[in-house]
Amino acid sequence: MEGKTVAIVPAYNEEPRIATVLEVILSHPKVDHTIVVDDGSEDGTSRVAENFPVQLLRLEQNRGKGAAMQLGLSRAREAKNCLFLDADLVNLQHQHIEALLKPMENPSTAMTIGVFRAGNKNSVNLAQRYFSILNGQRVLSREFVEILPDLSWSRFGVEILLTRYAQMAQKKVVYPELKGITHMTKEEKLGLYRGFLYRLQMYRECLYSLFHHKKMIKSFPGNVPENLLQMF
Repeated sequence: MEGKTVAIVPAYNEEPRIATVLEVILSHPKVDHTIVVDDGSEDGTSRVAENFPVQLLRLEQNRGKGAAMQLGLSRAREAKNCLFLDADLVNLQHQHIEALLKPMENPSTAMTIGVFRAGNKNSVNLAQRYFSILNGQRVLSREFVEILPDLSWSRFGVEILLTRYAQMAQKKVVYPELKGITHMTKEEKLGLYRGFLYRLQMYRECLYSLFHHKKMIKSFPGNVPENLLQMF
């Protein structure tokens, strides 16, 4: 996979949605390989993914998005760029993947983070305006991946961990706009009550990562260089 772009799609109970996302990814000319990580789904997410020419990885139980992303990275060690896309995206187009990949042509760019604009859901648009740090649509360079801490503990806080770590490591991050794209809300997937509870869980995990990422990086350093580890 050296010099190639590998797409990694973490998925948990996304049976009704993942096929549409995979169709777009697999038809993009710059994506060379696609990995789907089923994070202990209780539905047919894996069965749907098996119908596509992807590498399917399965976690026996749900361990959270951070662990799914870590597993995907472990199987894409020689990729030049690791493209992360959520499995519940709505209206994903080739232009969105292109926008995420284009800044990576500059060797100084360590990561891109997509920012939704002009999607058809006001709540998602508002969240993106003020909390784009949480966006899961990203590209990580090989050089950045090689110095990452272990992501497995971070669950939904993984995006905060990655962004904060890039800042501390003084790595260049670019925020391309992704116009017209959105995703399914937790309430749409699970209903108002269950979706609300799930959202609270997500926020708790994000806040834990926000306030404890330095301590957790020291506890789970992964490949963090010693000179950076001394900063925490």
